[in-house]
Amino acid sequence: MKKIKHIKVATLIKCAVVMILLCIGIKYHSVFDPDTIVGVVNKYGVIAPVCFILVCSFRPVLFFVPTMGLSIVAGVLFGPVWGTVYVVIGGAFSTCVGFYFARWIGKDAVQRFCDSCKSAQKLDDWLKSRNRTAILSMRFFNVPWDLVSYWAGCSKIKFKDFYLASLAALIPMSFLYTYFGSRIFSPHSRGFKISLLLMFALGMIPFIWKKLQNPKTTI
Repeated sequence: MKKIKHIKVATLIKCAVVMILLCIGIKYHSVFDPDTIVGVVNKYGVIAPVCFILVCSFRPVLFFVPTMGLSIVAGVLFGPVWGTVYVVIGGAFSTCVGFYFARWIGKDAVQRFCDSCKSAQKLDDWLKSRNRTAILSMRFFNVPWDLVSYWAGCSKIKFKDFYLASLAALIPMSFLYTYFGSRIFSPHSRGFKISLLLMFALGMIPFIWKKLQNPKTTI
């Protein structure tokens, strides 16, 4: 009886935390707009990188902060090199935050769902069996960064496998987006066109792969 009561209390606390964070995100979503972030970060001058890294680090629990948008903003503010450095540092922290936040919030509920649903069980087993390969594929295929972290946190995958695969993709992807951001005001430059083409190609890979796997389907 005490155990059941404890589970109910824990569930209520988790639901309350999510609701509070959602309310904060909805109320202050305009604050997390990339244009607003540029203004706020510029305002703090020397400590601007610290402010930016903090925003990146806690992005997974703010819900409304766009991952790609922040990387592009970093390129605009700090250039391709330092922008990449700050995005990687913030991304390394945010990957941990997203994983453990999801694991704390919903792992038990998701596992119960997986046990009762064969399709979900197969998906969970696939992630666990492929480990780093599955995470690396999703990272490079432009699946939303935080969504992958949430999914991994609710699955059976080990944190070490998830984190190492995420870091392997974090550096090149961060450089691509920040470089694009650093060239965004020069749309006729070669760098802008190449980075845009690469971003488009990465986004198309899952659809091309699906087409190759099942030629009868249309993209």
